[in-house]
Amino acid sequence: MAKAKVIAEIANAHMGDPGRLRELILAAARSGANGVKFQWFHYDSLAVPDFIHYQTYIDLFIGKQQWAEAVQLAKAAGLEVWVDVYDEWGVGLLAELESQVDGLKLPTTVLQSLPLIEALHRFDKPLLIGVSGWLEEEMDSQLSYIRSHFKGPIVLMHGFQGYPTRTEDSNLSRIAHIKQTYQLEVGFADHEDADHEMAVDLPVYAYLLGASVIEKHITLNRAEKGIDYYSALTPEEFGRMVDKLRRAECVLGSLEIKESERRYLEDSSLKIVSRTELRPGEMITPANICYKRSSMPDALMARNASVQFPVIATAAIPANTPITPGKVKAPKICIAVICRLKSTRLRRKALREIHGIPAIERCLMNCLAVPGGYEVVLATSDLPDDQPLTAFTLNHQVKVVTGDPDNVAARMLSVAEAAQADIVVRVTGDNPAISPEMLQLLIDRHLVSGADFTYAKESTMGTVGDVFTVEALRRLLHYSNPLTHAEYLSFYFFNNPTLFKINAVDLPAEWVHPEWRLTMDELQDLELFEAIYQALDVGARPLYFEELKAFLQGHPEMAERNRGIQVKWRDDTELVKELNEATTLKKRP
Repeated sequence: MAKAKVIAEIANAHMGDPGRLRELILAAARSGANGVKFQWFHYDSLAVPDFIHYQTYIDLFIGKQQWAEAVQLAKAAGLEVWVDVYDEWGVGLLAELESQVDGLKLPTTVLQSLPLIEALHRFDKPLLIGVSGWLEEEMDSQLSYIRSHFKGPIVLMHGFQGYPTRTEDSNLSRIAHIKQTYQLEVGFADHEDADHEMAVDLPVYAYLLGASVIEKHITLNRAEKGIDYYSALTPEEFGRMVDKLRRAECVLGSLEIKESERRYLEDSSLKIVSRTELRPGEMITPANICYKRSSMPDALMARNASVQFPVIATAAIPANTPITPGKVKAPKICIAVICRLKSTRLRRKALREIHGIPAIERCLMNCLAVPGGYEVVLATSDLPDDQPLTAFTLNHQVKVVTGDPDNVAARMLSVAEAAQADIVVRVTGDNPAISPEMLQLLIDRHLVSGADFTYAKESTMGTVGDVFTVEALRRLLHYSNPLTHAEYLSFYFFNNPTLFKINAVDLPAEWVHPEWRLTMDELQDLELFEAIYQALDVGARPLYFEELKAFLQGHPEMAERNRGIQVKWRDDTELVKELNEATTLKKRP
């Protein structure tokens, strides 16, 4: 909230004496007021002789020249000049001194004078409007008219104006109500008995409740009991009120969080601490961290864990150690398409065309379509027979890495190093219809789990890959290298659950069709793909699983073309037994 604008209401405390008027202006300045407010009127323009206070108005009258000198004195003292205008004479004086007047006030008693309002609107000044005692329907009508005639800022001034004012008539709760109802700034102008302790405190309460302008009567000596003395504060009391208001401003503050408060929070808040020892390259997730207080200034804050994690450890982090930004990084992910040309059942199957485009290119296009936009690497061997595969860069969208012909784990590690990746998604090149949607789901689940290896429990054959954390591949190769059955890499993870954290993912039921075979090992597989891609007229673009699924569900006879083909690693029980035994790593002595 902005600082309170404090206006010293001189009103008629000058008693018609220009000398006393000058003293009041200087007293207001010394007391810390931001501005003074005068009342301009001429007795004959304001009342007729039969009015009970007509003679008083004569006694209080100050001429134009004296007012001009008073305005100059106020401006020289650094005060704003605000004016109550009651009649045509006051309008005329305002016209003469317009450039030195900062704002106007319409007291509650003159709001009924439409001619006066029309005369004042041309001055385009900020406007205080006394609204005490007006019903809301009356205020609605008056404000509608005033808003349509005045262009400057409008402040509605709350505060009981009668004498004597009882403390319980202050009704400060209306400040927030008026502010909300009319969407205007609200001020406070009260007439509390100046001898009451609340006379100094009420404006402070009003400010804390939302009043941005405080208007208060000032007098040189209340004991003299001159005009408007009842609620007027002496200069000393006025200064005390201003001091309390300034302290209230300090206490109220603003919506901004203070630097000292933020610093305390940073120093005392919980930090992210390793729950266990973390290896370089290991994925850090909420499962292997905890939250504790730490004096390490740059340790990651617990409140940011949901935004920052998962991350990869870039260095060894002992257990119970605060984790700093320099020891972690965001994981980089790549997709490794593992492919060779050594197939005996369907020779050089990766180069066989499906509706005019090689099968390996179909696979690569689908990998490039994974929503995360990950780098795709074709991983083949360094043997001459596999060299034709190195041409499939798809206009340099795909990187090609050659390596160990037999050790798939070592080849995947070469892919990770070439791509500077921390996580590798393995796709086999004999799956031309690999699903971009399913790969993205497996990546997302892998990141959340912090696993070493993520796979789908059940799937449609040929549509999914699996996900490895590179650190786990290094650990596996360090444990057993060379791997005797590297082609069946996932078995090393399945059969060693104490060494590796495995994450089995349930795919959405609509994606799981075990009766379909969408991999390519036999001629019947190739014929099925050719029929599908021709029917859908799939050119050089990815084929998403949703489109493929809709077609096969509409043409169930298609899936019969390759049904019944044996899957070696699943259906050959002797091979499965051999694989399980060979890939179960023996504990080191």
